[in-house]
Amino acid sequence: MKAVIMAGGKGTRLRPLTCTLPKPMVPVACRPMMEHVVNLLLAHGFRDLACTLCYMPDTIQSHFGDGASLGCSIRYSVEETPLGTAGSVRALADFLDETFLVISGDALTDVDLASAVEFHRQKGAAATIVLTRVETPLEYGVVIVDGDCRITRFLEKPSWGEVFSDTVNTGIYVLEPDVMELVEASREFDFSKNLFPRLLGDGYPMFGYVAEGYWCDVGNLEQYRNTHLDILDGRVRVAIPGELVDEGVWIDEGAEIETGAILRAPVVVGPRARVEKGAVAGDYSVIGAASILAGGSSVRRSILWPGAFVGQNAQVHAAIIASRVSVKAGASVLEGAVVGSGSSIGERAQVKAGVKIWPDKAVDGGSQVNASLVWGAPWSKRLFGRLGVAGLSNIEVTPDFAARLGAAYASCLPEGGTVTVSSDVHPASKMTRASLACGVMSVGAAVADLGDATTAVARYGVPALRAAGGMHARVSPTDDNVTVIEFLDSRGINIDKALERKIENALLTEDYRRAAPSRVGGLLRETGMTALYLDAMERAVDAESIRRARLCLVAGYDEDYLGDVMSLIPGAFCCTLKQTRAFQGAWAMAELADAVVAEGARLGVLLDRNAEQLALVNERGESVCDEDVLALICSALLKSRAGGTVVVPVTAPGAIEKVAMGLRGRVVRSQANPRSMMEKAIEARVTMGEAGVPQFQPMLDGLFALVVLLEQLAQGSEPLSLMVSAMPRSFMTRRLVDCPWQSKGRVMRHLIEETDSEEVQLVDGIKVYTDQGWTLILPDSEDPVFHVYSEAASQEIAEEIAGIYVSRIADAMGDVE
Repeated sequence: MKAVIMAGGKGTRLRPLTCTLPKPMVPVACRPMMEHVVNLLLAHGFRDLACTLCYMPDTIQSHFGDGASLGCSIRYSVEETPLGTAGSVRALADFLDETFLVISGDALTDVDLASAVEFHRQKGAAATIVLTRVETPLEYGVVIVDGDCRITRFLEKPSWGEVFSDTVNTGIYVLEPDVMELVEASREFDFSKNLFPRLLGDGYPMFGYVAEGYWCDVGNLEQYRNTHLDILDGRVRVAIPGELVDEGVWIDEGAEIETGAILRAPVVVGPRARVEKGAVAGDYSVIGAASILAGGSSVRRSILWPGAFVGQNAQVHAAIIASRVSVKAGASVLEGAVVGSGSSIGERAQVKAGVKIWPDKAVDGGSQVNASLVWGAPWSKRLFGRLGVAGLSNIEVTPDFAARLGAAYASCLPEGGTVTVSSDVHPASKMTRASLACGVMSVGAAVADLGDATTAVARYGVPALRAAGGMHARVSPTDDNVTVIEFLDSRGINIDKALERKIENALLTEDYRRAAPSRVGGLLRETGMTALYLDAMERAVDAESIRRARLCLVAGYDEDYLGDVMSLIPGAFCCTLKQTRAFQGAWAMAELADAVVAEGARLGVLLDRNAEQLALVNERGESVCDEDVLALICSALLKSRAGGTVVVPVTAPGAIEKVAMGLRGRVVRSQANPRSMMEKAIEARVTMGEAGVPQFQPMLDGLFALVVLLEQLAQGSEPLSLMVSAMPRSFMTRRLVDCPWQSKGRVMRHLIEETDSEEVQLVDGIKVYTDQGWTLILPDSEDPVFHVYSEAASQEIAEEIAGIYVSRIADAMGDVE
C-alpha cells in the first residue's frame, strides 16, 4: 500500500528546539519523530512511501535516504513555494494511482492504520478522516459524524461555544486518487480548509473513522514533554530503542553505565551515552546518544538530546536539553526550562524554571537566568480570553510582558501603520498602556496615545485616526487586581481568532520585528478623543429633540473613571445631570432611586467604570430588570430607525423578537462576545456611526444606550415606567455548572447526541427549543463551568427546564469520568 508523509512543518511552537532542525526530526525517545511514523506504516503493510518537504528538507532526506535501510521505498517532493497541505500532496500526482493514506510526519500515534483503510473500503468512501477523542478540542479541527460515521460538519479550531463534539481530525486520511483532482494548483490549498469542505459540499461520500489508541500532534513544548511521559508509562506502543535490562530501564548499544551510577526507572539511555559513577539518572528521563553525565550529576524527569553534557554536581530537573549543550559543573537547569542546541551553561549558573535559551548561546558561570536570552519568558496559559488578555496586575501582566505583547501585536500588522493605545485611569492600566506603547515603537510602528478613555472611546478612535489597530488596557470588571488588555482591528472591533493565534505564536516564539535605532516608531499624544466620540454620538441620534426636551436625569458613576465624559453630557444634550456618590451594588440602587424621586428626574442610571453596562431606575424610583432594559434599548433603536436591525447575543430574551415584530424590525442573534456582535452588525449593514461603521453598539456601550433612551423619552410623552410596562414579559433564569476543562468537549458531544431529535440552534453553545421555552448551554471560554440560560412563560417553568439541563450536564460528566 502507498502512503504520503507530510513533513514540511517548521514547528514554531517547539522553538528553540526547532531552530536548527525541522519538527519531524525532533527526537522522541532517542529517535526522530518521523522515524516512529515510518515504523508504524511498515507495521501496517505500507512499503511504498512518499514524503512532502519544505522546511530544511536536506536534514530529512539525508537521514532517511531512499528508505532501503528501513525496508521500504521513499520518494520526496520539496515545496519551493507554499502549496498548502493538499497542494503539497497533489504535487505527487504521478504517485497517487491507487487508494492511499496521508499521515503527518510530526505527530506520534499507534492507531491501527490497516483497520482505517479497511473501514474506508467497506464504506465505499471517497475520503476517510481518522478521528480521535481529546479532552480539550479548542486547538484542533472538530469533525462531527452521524450514526453511520458519515461526516456532517467541520469546525476548525472552535471556541468553547462551538465545541459540539470531542472527535478531532488527526491529520491521517485515506483517500481515493480522484479527489485530488479538485485541488487547485494555482494557490495554497489545504485539506481541512479547502478540500474537505468542498467534498462535503459536493456530496462526496466522506466518513470519519474514530480510532482507538494513542495520538498526539506534539504541537508545543508541554506536549513534547508529556509524550515522553506517555511512552515511558507504556501508554503508546512505540519501539523504545535499546535492551530492556530491568523493569522500566532501557539501555542502547554502546552505552556505558559505570559502577556506582544510579538509574531510576523509567529511564532510557541512548547509544554510546555514558553515566559516570555517582551520577543519578531517571524518574522519567531520556538520555540521548553520546551524552555524558558526570559524577555527582542529577538528571530527573528530563529529556537530553544527542551529545549533551552534564557536569559534576550539575542538576537538570524536568528540563529539555538539546543537542551539544554543556551544563557545566555545579550548574542547574530547572523545571520547564529549555536549552537550545550548542548552548553552554557556565559553572554554578542557574537557569530558572520556564526559561528558554536559543541555540548557541553562552551563560556565564555563576549567573542566574530568570528570563529567556532572546526576549523574555513564555506565557504559561492560553493567552486570549473573551475580552482579550487578562492577568494579575504587575504579577502576570508586568511592564516587560506588556512591552513584548505590544511588539508581538504590532509585528502581526502591516508595516508602516499606526497603533492606538489607551487605558482607564487605574495606575496599573496606565503602566500597561505605556509598556504596550514601548513594545509597538520597538518594532518600528507609530503610536497614537489616546490617553484615559473607555473601551467605547478606544473603538471610535481607531478608525477615526485610520490606525491599523489598537490596544486598550483597563481594570477587570470582576477583579480590581486583574488588568485586561483589549485588542482592536482597523475597524475598532475586537480582533478575530486568527490574529489572536498569530499574536500568541509571535509571543511564544519571541519572533517579532525589531527596528533599527533610527527607525523606532514615534509617539503622538491624541488629546480630545472623548469629545470627538461624543460629537459623533450626537450625530448618530436626534440630538436636537433631546436638547428641546430639557430632561433631568440622575446618574451614579465613578468620578475618577467617567468624570471627563459625563461632564460633557449636559452641554451636549442640554439636560440636567445630578450625580449620586455610589455607583455599584444594592446601596447604590437605593440611593439612586431616592435621588430620582427627590429630583423629579425622568430616569436614573448606574454606569460601570468602563461605561459598558447600565442599570436603570424609572421616574417612580423603581428598578428596571436587565431583560426589560435590553428590550427598552432595542425598542428605542427600532423606533428611531424604521425597519432597522438590532443585534443581540444568543443569551438575550425572546421578548426582543416580539418588540422587533411590532416595529417591523429585524433581530440578528450573535455569539455572546463583542467581536461577534459587531461583526453581525456590520453584516447587517447597521449604520449608527460615521463612515458606515457601526461604532456605537448599545449592547457594548452603556453611554450610547443611555443617549438612545433619552432620545425616546424626548420624542414621546410617556414616562419610563409606562415604556417598561409595554415591553413583553420575560421570565429567565441563569445557572452555573462546574465542569472540569478535560470534560467539556465530551459533555458537549453527549448533549448534542441527546438533543438530536429536538429543535436546536448552534450559534454559540447549544440552544434547545421546546414548547415551554428555550435553554442555552454555553461553555465558558475562561473558566471550567457551563452557563445554563432558560426562558419560559413563567419563572417556575424557566427554573424547571434549567434544572433539567443542569442534571443532563451532571449526568454527562458522570458518564465521561
